[in-house]
Amino acid sequence: MHTALAALIFMVTLVVIVVRPRQISEAWSAAAGAVLMLATGVVSPLGALTAVASEWNLFLFFFGLMLTAAIADMAGFFDWAADLAAAAAGGSGRRLLFNVFVLGAVITTFLSNDATAIILTPVVYTITTRLRLRVMPYLFAVSFMANAASMTLPISNPINVLTGDHLRAALAVYEGHLLLASLASIAITTAVLMVFFWRSAAGRFEFDWRSAIRSAVSDRGFFVATVVGLVLLAVAYIVGSALLWPLGVVAIAGGAGLMAVAVARRRLSRDRLNTHISPALFVYIAALFILVRGVQDAGITPALVSTAVSQASDAGSAVVAGLIGSAIASNLINNLPAVLVFISGAQAGGVPTSLHTPFLFGALVGADLGPNLTPVGALSTMLWLVIVRRRGVQVSAWDFLKIGAVVAPLTLISAAVIVAASFR
Repeated sequence: MHTALAALIFMVTLVVIVVRPRQISEAWSAAAGAVLMLATGVVSPLGALTAVASEWNLFLFFFGLMLTAAIADMAGFFDWAADLAAAAAGGSGRRLLFNVFVLGAVITTFLSNDATAIILTPVVYTITTRLRLRVMPYLFAVSFMANAASMTLPISNPINVLTGDHLRAALAVYEGHLLLASLASIAITTAVLMVFFWRSAAGRFEFDWRSAIRSAVSDRGFFVATVVGLVLLAVAYIVGSALLWPLGVVAIAGGAGLMAVAVARRRLSRDRLNTHISPALFVYIAALFILVRGVQDAGITPALVSTAVSQASDAGSAVVAGLIGSAIASNLINNLPAVLVFISGAQAGGVPTSLHTPFLFGALVGADLGPNLTPVGALSTMLWLVIVRRRGVQVSAWDFLKIGAVVAPLTLISAAVIVAASFR
């Protein structure tokens, strides 16, 4: 009965999160499920507290990321970067599309895929409508690149931070397994979407880049200080990853430093902070930890993971098992709860010790790249979809799937081959 109750609460909650009946927020749905886990005794209060408190690094990372994105936005950094991409396009819509891929890959690599979705989407929408270009090729470029480049560094996706806390893999080890796969994913995604949108991005435009860049940067001193801060933060992320520092601490220190710059320049905007810092996101993540703790304590996660890895006989096949399992689960229940289930099951004994590391690396790849199949697979894609629809642009699941059905299999297959080979 205990196991059945845990499974029922978990699955019903995830269905409500994905379907969003009557536009109920994911955070409230997850919170209701977590409360049910506690009220029915599936999870004890101490177990819930432990599950949430043990992931303090991820919470700090998210908060530091939000602060960083907010200050960079106040300084005009993202508008400036988009204007630079438009200037470098030389009036060609196709070249601008390629530049959006490059910009998306850089922002994702150093600020995470969620930052790309939240910040770059409205900026790209604004500049493409101003240039009277078709917006969808450029908006899709943002969404797909946010996931395609999301495993380049340990900070490119919050899921990487979460998985990295359990793998304890130094930067050299992480990049040794994932860098080539990430570069292949970026190249494949760019090539597929360039072909897909070759005709619709064929327009030309005129762009006064000097005046645009001047208008994007209202306070040159604040802008320069922010750019320097972002560069230093990127370096700190790389050093921290190499030395296995808690990346949440690095993120919060960087965000606080940039905020101090904004205060000193009298450029801090409370409205911008409120826009970028979302308490609901923390509620959502904390509730997911409690939900996963419930199914873990009921013995469900180790059983699921044990089934997924049952046919794996070596490190390479363990990578493939983790990748396929997490990619499928991500598109069914979203990649954050999916990767939590895989980590939980592996830690609870569902994976042989010798296959633990390759299995989790595979699960990380599947959770990073798999969500490019459907619009509900990743938090970044869901955020992108909300922003796009708020601007009156309607994107159906079929619109997304037409591209994702090509991109996701190609990137997953190439990643499976490369990452599996890296363990031999």
